[in-house]
Amino acid sequence: MSTLDLRRDARRDALAPLDLGDVSAADLASARSNWRERMVSEHASARVFGELVGGMMRAGLPADETHRVAEMVRQELDHARLCAKVLVAIGVEPVAELPELAYVPSHEDATSPLEAVLRNVISIGCCSETVAVALVATERELAGPRSLRRVLDQILSDEIKHSRFGWRLVSRLAPSLSVGERASLDAYLVDAFAHQVRFHAPFLDMPCAGEAGLAVGAPHGRSNWLVFMATMEDIVIPGLERCGLSAREAWREVAGVDRAA
Repeated sequence: MSTLDLRRDARRDALAPLDLGDVSAADLASARSNWRERMVSEHASARVFGELVGGMMRAGLPADETHRVAEMVRQELDHARLCAKVLVAIGVEPVAELPELAYVPSHEDATSPLEAVLRNVISIGCCSETVAVALVATERELAGPRSLRRVLDQILSDEIKHSRFGWRLVSRLAPSLSVGERASLDAYLVDAFAHQVRFHAPFLDMPCAGEAGLAVGAPHGRSNWLVFMATMEDIVIPGLERCGLSAREAWREVAGVDRAA
């Protein structure tokens, strides 16, 4: 296990220390943990977009779209640096253990390179990044210090671009899939949605911060879970259905009930 050390990056255009006088000790610890975990997650996400570039090239997708994804690699690394600045502003060093990076699937069982890349585009852009837009937007509304809102504004702006990229590609390419490709992609949606539920399930075990804690980035776990579920059911599932995919059926299998009906 390696260490992610962004102390040098955090010193460049550093944020002023935040006033934490009204934040409880528990909420402050929770905020620090949340920003540290986000720093690691954003840093690791750069690799996910990097892997996506290769899949897009194998599928012969337009060079301008591939270039946009290459830019997203840099944006994710920039997000990690922004999180590092916030950590320093709330009184801790931006250093964290970097866990073993998760395997980015190449989908060797896909029926074509196009289906393989659409699997990852749906998982990353249409699901993860779309949920991230909703979560960051909510957090931005609750943020107190102006400097913190500016950080979240920058992150949110990029997450919106990442989500739109996913929806643009799927809406453009899904209608051209063969019957076999579409059936295989429909079957994959069960795994994609199950991954989303597993990834966001820790929200249910997180504490629920008070107002002062929320203002500096401490999570409200139950509310985050509800935002995730609402985003999946009100945006992701209907959006994929409009692209001709059997998303509602897959979500019913994962969630146990068709709440989008």
